[in-house]
Amino acid sequence: MKFSSDLVIYDLEGSCRTFGKNEIQETNIIEIGAVKLDKKTFEIKSEFSVLIKPKHFPILPEITEITGITNEMVENEKYFDEAVPLFLDWYGEKNKSTLAGWGLYYDLPLLRKEFTEFGFDYNTYFVGGGFDIRALGVYWLAKKNISTSGISLERVLEKMNIKEDFKFHRALDDAKATALILQQILNEK
Repeated sequence: MKFSSDLVIYDLEGSCRTFGKNEIQETNIIEIGAVKLDKKTFEIKSEFSVLIKPKHFPILPEITEITGITNEMVENEKYFDEAVPLFLDWYGEKNKSTLAGWGLYYDLPLLRKEFTEFGFDYNTYFVGGGFDIRALGVYWLAKKNISTSGISLERVLEKMNIKEDFKFHRALDDAKATALILQQILNEK
């Protein structure tokens, strides 16, 4: 695979109105984590992480149990409209990077929703959608004749025999884990 721009692999953590419903319209981003991969070497060039105070949906105990993020941790953090410019500054110019992630079917619409809700034009900062590395994980498992049911970051890393100490469901660690999966797949070619 060749890319014409660097890849920004990102992950979001969110809090919602009702745990288990995962309705994007009832979710606020509470953390953005990302790594920027060089378009040629696929090595991590830089990292980004920010906690965000949710505007509408305080962090539920179930979310804290999964992520380790508490309401106290975000109490003095910025709301999305003040935090996302930090991410955009780190991300850089619109055409110099491509968004990528694990399971963008959720994270991408959530990011777009938060941009709209807080008065940002998504298309001003990003080109199109994103590159979903989860699809490559499914492909890799199937190619190795490994069941694709129950696919998760943890499961793919385990099947790839990648042993790193990640705190899953923290945005930066999930972005780093996703980067390792992509690197492993690209290195096998």
